[in-house]
Amino acid sequence: MNEIKDSYSIDDPVLDASVTAIISPDLIKAYLFIKPPENGGAAPTFKSMMAALAEQKITYNVDINKLRELEANPVYNEYILIAEGIAPVNGLDGTTDIKIRTGKTELKPKENEDGTVDYRELDLVENVHKGQVLCVITPPTEGTPGMSVQGVKLMQRRGRPDHSYLGNNTAYNEDGTALISKIDGQVEFNGVKINVTETFTINGNIDSSTGNISVAGNLYVRGMVMPGFTAEAKGNIDINGSVENATIRAEGNLRLNMGATNSKLYCSGNLRSKFLENCSATVKGNVEAGSLVKCDIICGNNIKVSGSIAKIVGGSYTVFNNIEARSIGSESEVETILELGADYTAVERQRTLLSEINELQKQSDKLRPVITLLQELERSGRLTPDKKESLEKANYSYMTVMSNMSKAKQELEEINERLHKKTYGFVRCSDTIFAGVKVIMGQETLSVKESLRNSRIFYYNGTICIGRAY
Repeated sequence: MNEIKDSYSIDDPVLDASVTAIISPDLIKAYLFIKPPENGGAAPTFKSMMAALAEQKITYNVDINKLRELEANPVYNEYILIAEGIAPVNGLDGTTDIKIRTGKTELKPKENEDGTVDYRELDLVENVHKGQVLCVITPPTEGTPGMSVQGVKLMQRRGRPDHSYLGNNTAYNEDGTALISKIDGQVEFNGVKINVTETFTINGNIDSSTGNISVAGNLYVRGMVMPGFTAEAKGNIDINGSVENATIRAEGNLRLNMGATNSKLYCSGNLRSKFLENCSATVKGNVEAGSLVKCDIICGNNIKVSGSIAKIVGGSYTVFNNIEARSIGSESEVETILELGADYTAVERQRTLLSEINELQKQSDKLRPVITLLQELERSGRLTPDKKESLEKANYSYMTVMSNMSKAKQELEEINERLHKKTYGFVRCSDTIFAGVKVIMGQETLSVKESLRNSRIFYYNGTICIGRAY
């Protein structure tokens, strides 16, 4: 407590202690400032201090005990904390954790396990799948309001959501905590939005500058596919330029606008090409081309060769249904094999079942003598507990093997019956089928010895027949 002078003149005015209440600029704290009494004036009282607080409307969380203490032992000329409110807690801004590439990365060749590098694998494309998380979003928080010493609610600053990266073919999940892809495709980040494109475009060639390309959606190549490189797509592939000594795989349709030479082609849909030369192709749908030269093609439906050339020369062509062309073979009698009616899905399953049955038979042959021996021990009373357990396991394995074999044989029989009842398509040629052409339908083979004109070759009543095309 500050000391007060005891000596004063009777002419000096008597001044009681003055009490002032002061509020901090943030309204969170209140102070009392007490000037000492003069010339025998009265010390501060609880009532005078409460009056000072009331004058400033200070009502919240006033320290009553401190007021009592100051009444008993005044403190002068100091700022005394007498009330304290609650500071508001501002909300936190939302954040985004992007899970994809956010900028151009230096293309580096793939390093193999043996330490070598593959300069054709540069990982140019970033594929994503439907439902894949592209970024994780932390929402903003509300924060909590505060209270001033005057009993007034102090509003907090609410957190702001982060920038939205919602782009093409993307969506938020149900609770808004993630941005996901709506489709299988290729993801691209432009600094503002995350977009997933169904079709990835190569503006030039597929070569050493791009490496091999594999996309989850469609692929469009404006240029060529250079020798030794591979292009793969879960969807369609459309190539403007030529394809030479390359590998192309499309789970959708495949279109080669300038044709292909010396390449391997795989297509789950339809294949259209200006021409194919010295190519191998496996196509589940139709094959349409301007010419086919010395190719090995397996086609799940029809082969149709049309246009200004419309010829099939040399090679092997296996189809499920029909083959159509203007001319087939050549004057030099190059061997050209046409096989119709082959359901390669069924044939492949047939081969698999035969292999499975053979393996199951081997297992059965191994189990049978073991079971016989253990059963003899059981009949003679010499079967130990361990051997008894072995017998039970062997019996169970044998029953499983025989059950699986029975199912495989039944399925094989159904396939054989279906193949036996197969109806065949036709070969239609509006101009010439040259000598050297061989037509296979089931167990029958027709070898063309002399040129045929405007012909239709078909299967009828167990025989390969020749009629007019039109």
